[in-house]
Amino acid sequence: MNCGVIDMGEKVQVATTWLQSCSGCHISLLDLHEELLDVLDLIEIVYSPLMDIKEIPRVTVGLVEGAVANDYNEEVLREMREQSDILVAFGTCACFGGIPGMRNLHLLQDVLARAYVETESTVDGIIPESPEIPALKQHVHAISDIVKVDYMIPGCPPPPQMIKNAIVALVNGEEIVLPTKNLCNDCKRKHDSMLIPKRAFLTEAVQSAPELDKIDRDKCFLEQGVMCMGPATRTGCGSRCLDANMPCRGCMGPTPDALEQGAKIVNALASILPAGGLMFNEDVVGTGYRYSLPVSIYPHRADDLEEEVNEEENEGDEQ
Repeated sequence: MNCGVIDMGEKVQVATTWLQSCSGCHISLLDLHEELLDVLDLIEIVYSPLMDIKEIPRVTVGLVEGAVANDYNEEVLREMREQSDILVAFGTCACFGGIPGMRNLHLLQDVLARAYVETESTVDGIIPESPEIPALKQHVHAISDIVKVDYMIPGCPPPPQMIKNAIVALVNGEEIVLPTKNLCNDCKRKHDSMLIPKRAFLTEAVQSAPELDKIDRDKCFLEQGVMCMGPATRTGCGSRCLDANMPCRGCMGPTPDALEQGAKIVNALASILPAGGLMFNEDVVGTGYRYSLPVSIYPHRADDLEEEVNEEENEGDEQ
């Protein structure tokens, strides 16, 4: 990424926006509590979804939360890029597509049909069409697919302290530096058998945490047969879930050398499970790519599927 920096001087002008998201990243900024006052000593937020300002002014830093899922998202993103000297992907949805990106597992027409026609409570449903309704994109995109991004602040949501550190770094003319190792590097749980070659099964199945009566707080989740995304997930979150005795779900996104987060966790599990071990997990793709599907190769496969469907329909019409 191109790494712009800021000259010291007056307060830095900042704009924020959210696209396809839950607004949780903005809430995480507010979760700085009294430390937010320290940040506001350095910056002036001149545009945000919480302010009644209609047009994005010229700013030094633009923070963009959320993925690009429809035409309006793209319009706002392009305007934010044009008006910002430095554009920051704010949160995992902006960085990697996030939870909204799970739509990429399905063809667009199937998603619309399910939402408006096929739901159990719908009677005589129709898919709405109007110039007032932004058209959905064929795929959900990380914002870097659409515009040039200078920095990322990953996390779902990013930890408040990470947000503060990133803003302070930019204001001080420094680059935002993110951790590059995976979460296992910071995990303090015991790994007794993970890396020891053996013929016996390390675990018989991969389970979710609620399926177990008890989880040992000191032992590696994977060694207990609990699905943990630590081997395929960037550290930097402060191990919040691990401290609560819950496994990593992957929300910080992949490490820089492994954008295929799902393939990375399958590779990690292959070293501790027999060949058929993953058969016990009913949603390997949904688990491994929960936060990063749009930056994987899958959207291209979805394009192939759509072409196959269109070809079958054309052949049917010809017959």
